[in-house]
Amino acid sequence: MRGAKRATYDQSSVFKVLDAGFVCFVSYVFQGQAIYIPMAYRRKGDTIILHGSLKNRMLTSLLKNKNASITVMHLDGLVLARSGFHHSVNYRSATLFGTMEEVQDSKKRQKHYK
Repeated sequence: MRGAKRATYDQSSVFKVLDAGFVCFVSYVFQGQAIYIPMAYRRKGDTIILHGSLKNRMLTSLLKNKNASITVMHLDGLVLARSGFHHSVNYRSATLFGTMEEVQDSKKRQKHYK
């Protein structure tokens, strides 16, 4: 059963979901086609950091379009019933919307994207 009472939007709740995981699904558009792929991430303050190469079409598309959307989901349990139509899942998730920018770390000579 869905309901507004089950959703929370405060920053501390979102941070708990983000901090409990390390894989997010990154959504982007490439040549008019919507695509999403799993990718490792980390949170630093209110910034999500993705690590990758400028030869990666996802990251170059995100940097070009500037808009980004990521989702993190944790499956907490399966609710099984006699009928497949009544199965359900318990989960926590956060979907974030933001902008991408390239960040270079000169000490480690790595590039990060937030």
